Amino acid sequence: MESNILIKDARVIDLGGSFNGKKVSIRIENGIITEIGKDLKPKKSKIWEEENLCVSPGWMDGGAHFRDPGDEIKEGLLRGLDAAAAGGFTDVAILPSTNPPIDNKASVAYLKNRSLEGGAVTDAHPLGCISEHRKGTQLAEMLDMAEAGAIGFSDDGPLERAGLIQMALEYLRPSGDVLVIQPMEKDINPGATMHEGAMSTALGLKGSPTEAETMRLKRDLNILEYTGGRLHIPVISSADSVKLIKEAKKKGLAVTASTTPHHLTFTDEEIACFDGTYRVDPPLRAKSDRKALRAALAEGIIDSIRSDHRPENPETNDVEFVLSPNGMSGISSVFPVILSACEKADITRVIDSISNANRRVFNIPEVHIVEGVEAKLTLFNPKAQHICPGVSAGVNNPWKTMDELKGRVYGIVNGNRSYSN
Repeated sequence: MESNILIKDARVIDLGGSFNGKKVSIRIENGIITEIGKDLKPKKSKIWEEENLCVSPGWMDGGAHFRDPGDEIKEGLLRGLDAAAAGGFTDVAILPSTNPPIDNKASVAYLKNRSLEGGAVTDAHPLGCISEHRKGTQLAEMLDMAEAGAIGFSDDGPLERAGLIQMALEYLRPSGDVLVIQPMEKDINPGATMHEGAMSTALGLKGSPTEAETMRLKRDLNILEYTGGRLHIPVISSADSVKLIKEAKKKGLAVTASTTPHHLTFTDEEIACFDGTYRVDPPLRAKSDRKALRAALAEGIIDSIRSDHRPENPETNDVEFVLSPNGMSGISSVFPVILSACEKADITRVIDSISNANRRVFNIPEVHIVEGVEAKLTLFNPKAQHICPGVSAGVNNPWKTMDELKGRVYGIVNGNRSYSN
C-alpha cells in the first residue's frame, strides 16, 4: 500500500469541520494528514484524482453481522470487512449474535486480533453481549469486554426482563458505555413474518403490528428515565416510534436511534413477490412509516444509519418466504441507497449519519479533516452511477441489480492502509 497519497481537488463534506464545503487537496504521509491546501505538488505520491471527487471523515457502520464465528461459510469477518471497505466504511460495529456469542473478553479479542492479523483495511469494533450466552438471564462481564475493545453492549434483539435492563443501565452508567436494545414484543402475534396491515391480510400472512415495537420502546424509555445511563435503539421502523424518540429527547433522556437502508427504501408491499430477501426484523412497514423515517433522519431525530448487514448463502436464502431467515446484506450499497431515499436531505447530514453520528452513539472520538491527525477518509462521488462491488458473499442483496442508483464510492484511506474500488 502506498505510504504517501495526494488527494487532488476534492470537495470536503465534514459537518463541524473547518474545511466543510471547500475544495482542497490533501497530502497524506505515512498515514498522517500533513498538508491541506490548493495546488499541492505530488512529491512522489500516489495521486487520487476523480471527477466530482468528494472526501469526508471515514464512514462508520452502526451494526453489521459477518457470521463470524460460527457461520463463516456465509461470509466471514475478513470478507465482510472487505465488503465494508468497498462500501466506503473505515469502521464497523460488529454484532455479537454469533455462535458462540461475543459475551466475554476472549471473544472480543478474537475479533479485534483476527481483523488486525488478517490485514483488513476497515477497523472492526465488536459489540459485546448484555447477557451471558444471549439468554437474557444473567449480565455478562461487560466491563471486562469494554477493556478488551467492546464499544457497546447488545443481545442483538429485545430483552424480556425489565430488571435486567435496569441493572445493565445502572452498571454501565459510570463508564458511559451505551446499551443497545431492539424494542420488539415477540408475544404479540408470535410467528409473524411481516408487518400487520392490508398487505399481510391480502397475502394471508401473520403480521406484526407497530404496537409490538412501540409498547416495548415505551417500556425501555421508562426504564432509562428511571435509571439514567445511555440507551441506543438500533432499528426503529415506524412513525409512532419516531414520535416516541422525539419526545424522549425533548425530555433530555440520553437516547439515540438508528434505522436501516431497507426501512428507508422498501415497504411491506415488496412482500407481494414472496421473496425471502425482504423478510427482516423489524419488518418493512407501510409507506407512511417510511415517509416518517426519511423525515426523521433528515431532521436528526434518527441519529444514524446501521446497515444491519446479515449475509445469507444460497442454501439458506432460496427457500419459501415463511422459512426465510430475517435479514438483508448490502453493506457495499448503503451510501447510494440512503442518498436516493433521502434525496431532499442535505448531503452533509446524510454523510454525518454514516460517519461521526455513529461514533457519537458509541462514544468514539469524532474524525475530522485537519492537518496533523491520522487519515481516516472516504472518497466518493454523489452524482456518479453506483456500481455494486460484489465483494460480499451475501446473496440476499436487493440492490445489486439497481443500476439507477447514484453515488459511487472510490475508496477509503485508514491510516497507512487504503482500499480502492
